[in-house]
Amino acid sequence: MRDHAADIRALRKQSNAAIAALDPQYVASFMSEDIEVAVAGGPVLRGRPANIDAWETQMRAKGFGGYVRTPEQVTVDTATGTAREVGHWVGRWRVNGRAHEQEGRYTAEWKLGTMGWEIAREAFTEDGD
Repeated sequence: MRDHAADIRALRKQSNAAIAALDPQYVASFMSEDIEVAVAGGPVLRGRPANIDAWETQMRAKGFGGYVRTPEQVTVDTATGTAREVGHWVGRWRVNGRAHEQEGRYTAEWKLGTMGWEIAREAFTEDGD
């Protein structure tokens, strides 16, 4: 029997690598076309193009150090072809020559499409929110 939770954990690791590579198209390749992302302290980004634009802008910003999302729990419902991932995220930047870190919790909803698992929704909150 296929371990779909392990597949999703592996995809999350790959999406973290895409962020580290500063490749917004690669980051978006894990997303459904109609993805919705609720950014911590920010807007809700709807659709893959809006998310690509946001990643391009952030990755061009001086001092951007990336994000790492670490899954703590992945629950799969094979009957509906959906999964829920819950975890911790950390973002890093250099601001005025100093390291800055921001972190919090996230949830992600995945759906199983014809090409495999893709992220349908993500919501990020900062610690203290």
